[in-house]
Amino acid sequence: MGVLAPVVPVASGQVVRGRLLDSDGATGIGGAMISLLDQGDQEFGRSLTRNTGLYQVATSTPGRYRIRADRIGYATTFSDYFDLAAADTLLVDIAARIEAVSLAGIEAEAETRCRVRPGEGLTVTRVWDEARKALEAAAWTQERGYYQYEMQRVTRLMDRDNRRVISEDRSYDRGYRQTPYVSRPADKLMEEGFARLTATESVYWAPDAAVLLSDPFLDTHCFRLRRDERGAPGLLGLAFRPVPGRRIPDISGTLWIDPGTSELKWLDFSYENLDLPDALQSAAIGGRVEFQALPNGTWIVDSWRIRMPRVRVATNPLTSRVETILENLAVQGGDVLRVHGNDGTVMEADLGGRISGVVFDSVRSGLSGARVFVEGTDVEVMTDGSGRFELNRLEPGIYSVNYSHPYLERYAFAAEPFEVEVREGVETPSQINFAAPTVSRILDNLCRDEERPDDTANIPRGGVVRYDGVLAGHVTDAAGAPMPGVVVRVLSRGYDINQDSETGAIISLRELRGGMAVTTNASGQYRVCWVPVDTWLDVSVMLPEENLDLGQLKETNTLSDLVQLQEETVIIPADVPFETLNLRVESN
Repeated sequence: MGVLAPVVPVASGQVVRGRLLDSDGATGIGGAMISLLDQGDQEFGRSLTRNTGLYQVATSTPGRYRIRADRIGYATTFSDYFDLAAADTLLVDIAARIEAVSLAGIEAEAETRCRVRPGEGLTVTRVWDEARKALEAAAWTQERGYYQYEMQRVTRLMDRDNRRVISEDRSYDRGYRQTPYVSRPADKLMEEGFARLTATESVYWAPDAAVLLSDPFLDTHCFRLRRDERGAPGLLGLAFRPVPGRRIPDISGTLWIDPGTSELKWLDFSYENLDLPDALQSAAIGGRVEFQALPNGTWIVDSWRIRMPRVRVATNPLTSRVETILENLAVQGGDVLRVHGNDGTVMEADLGGRISGVVFDSVRSGLSGARVFVEGTDVEVMTDGSGRFELNRLEPGIYSVNYSHPYLERYAFAAEPFEVEVREGVETPSQINFAAPTVSRILDNLCRDEERPDDTANIPRGGVVRYDGVLAGHVTDAAGAPMPGVVVRVLSRGYDINQDSETGAIISLRELRGGMAVTTNASGQYRVCWVPVDTWLDVSVMLPEENLDLGQLKETNTLSDLVQLQEETVIIPADVPFETLNLRVESN
């Protein structure tokens, strides 16, 4: 099985080192888990082999041991037993068994019996052994903290069916850490549960590799095999559920394995024993943990999601009873974008779901510099010189996609969004194209849905004021950031001159006032339709805390008489009845 020889000790305690070799006796095998076992098969140390097959394990206890070598997709290899004396360092090379483990052709059968720690010879045990190898490699990698991770944290709001994306926030960080994702300790989860629901908080936890391998978890969950050709086509599932009689919040789920390679792909799970109203029991409360093998044989959790219900309380109009209603689903999770090791970038994630297309201008040429974005999220890109764009790293779901451009923003023009579905497992991007309107078309339709005032309003003796003007612009703070949700108020100042019919002398001069107000959109834009032309307009920004009664506008000369504001003045000429006025709110 190998060569056993003493070498000069290099460290305190007892050390075993060597190489795991292929059947030719010369080629090293990397990515295998090496375990040091005593005669009772109790584990005293473990290590992953390097690409050259080298390994090293250590123990503080002298005794009789052997080496076990596990690699995914192949039968386990054992060395002969050897004696490890105090302060010994032994060299043990191992020739690996080349017997492949095949999970292909295994069928999931109806199983009613609860099998906790299924015994030798059962098909479910073969599948668990392969899943265990990947989980042990992931737990070992987690313990050592080898890598620097570039991470993307995701917080999403989904509709009740978990299909339509309502909003999404992303944040990024980079740094050395043990692992991108660590669960709560297994003993705490088994004792207190995977969720804590109180009147003041709702907290949910997902398992990591260490939890799934732990004795407390294995002692409290049953295992069986299953298939799901719709949700996991071609994969073999190792399903688990809490043992009968377990009452604390727990999880059931499925570890999905590729039967051709025996590689662990992901874990789907859902929560059990939650004290929730019946209306929430059918919601997709649960999550997913995805596993990734790195080139050097280490494993990590590279993506995870937890789906939690968001509820509201309402009175049923038919029964007058207070009911809890599922409003939507909150999703929290993260993705590993890149993994950096001593030798550079170890892994770079794929681009995920994608949406691509072109933004055209009014003559069907590509419009460069357009901003294409997913509404309700911070996901956006700029079009290139040909007007092309691609949104990436999108999860399956239905997204509202829109665009803007500086020449459109000047008119506070908001295009209609398009809904685009990103499907799971589809490698080609979803396609969508936008056609930007001409300026004349924008102006023709800019205020189409706004009611136009009576031209004779506020004018005595048949005088006419033309309400043809449109005023638009942006509101920003002192740092230049957009200010959404603030009120822009416009006060018009016209004059009625009362003259003597015979002499033409001015008898009286009366100021005519009219006020209107609009709220800026999410980008800080505003647009005021049908304002008077050839008339002085006083334009000011009202912050939410100023709470001015619009009715007072008709009883005072200027808006600044009511509150201290930074006011701008503008006249919109009748021959070009559109004007842009950008407003900047300086800090006090």
